[in-house]
Amino acid sequence: MKALSRLDSRSLALLVIGLAVLVVAGWYFFWYKPTLKRIADTQDEIQRLTVERNKGLAAKRRLPELRARIADLEKEIQGFLASLPEEEKFYEVLDLLTKNAKDTGVTLSSLTRSRSQSEIAEVRSIDVGLRMEAPFPELYAYLKRLERLKRYSSINGVNLSLAEQNALNPRIGASLTVRFYVYRGPRGEGEQP
Repeated sequence: MKALSRLDSRSLALLVIGLAVLVVAGWYFFWYKPTLKRIADTQDEIQRLTVERNKGLAAKRRLPELRARIADLEKEIQGFLASLPEEEKFYEVLDLLTKNAKDTGVTLSSLTRSRSQSEIAEVRSIDVGLRMEAPFPELYAYLKRLERLKRYSSINGVNLSLAEQNALNPRIGASLTVRFYVYRGPRGEGEQP
């Protein structure tokens, strides 16, 4: 205290001003700036959460529509599964393929059968590889008939090659795979294959 009393008023004023500047600088750098940063971060977080909330509210408004769509899709799946045959009955498949070939004028040179992996757990699929030869119109007619088979099937690939050169209507060699589906799961009450 004695040292303070010995200071003249000018030195004392400078000391008080220096301490006030230090206090203000400390307040500015250690409280005011961090508080501004927290406010900016909080505002950014509020904006982000507002966007998320709006997305959630929009999804909540669409939820009944989505549930109805899911129910419709589940009915379609059940209808599809109910319409699949329960037995492979390969003789029917063979009869369909050969009858359509005969009706359209296509020559079947080979037919192979193999099991394939189905994407649906209760559905088994059978691949039938076909090699055939015919002029383009007949071959096209045969492929169109394959597309309209009464059994659920899909054509998984068609490879064409020219069997005859220098002909006006050349014969085209084709090889393709047709996948047939068979339902192997439990049937519900009243469902018919």
